[in-house]
Amino acid sequence: MKKYELLEHRADVLFEAGGKSFEEALENAAQALFETIADPKKVGRGVEASVEEKAGSLEELAVLTLAKLLTESDVSECFFKRFRVIQFKKTQDGYSVKGTAEGGPMSREAGRTCVKAVTHHEARVTHAKDWKIRILLDI
Repeated sequence: MKKYELLEHRADVLFEAGGKSFEEALENAAQALFETIADPKKVGRGVEASVEEKAGSLEELAVLTLAKLLTESDVSECFFKRFRVIQFKKTQDGYSVKGTAEGGPMSREAGRTCVKAVTHHEARVTHAKDWKIRILLDI
């Protein structure tokens, strides 16, 4: 199974990430975001960021988590290349996730595409045999 697949879209970046669990699909969605922004082979090390998010639905949780990773990348002036979910749980109000992103300082050599936002438009989480997360990035 592919970690993620880029889908056709006129102006922005649309992808669908998959996994055997929601957590794995979210990690792969983060990977798709990171690889849209920068070449992971050229991203250094030394930067870590913790991310916590809560939401009423899985779609909202995926969008908010990826948006937080994008914001953290911009604020910290770094490119991430890996995200690991440490904890995912169903709560009384919906769902929560905690994770850690790893990467290095921003560099021109590593940069690819400037992502402006992770959007709610076309966001979808499905579960049949495997989990799938569909996300649209505004570029």
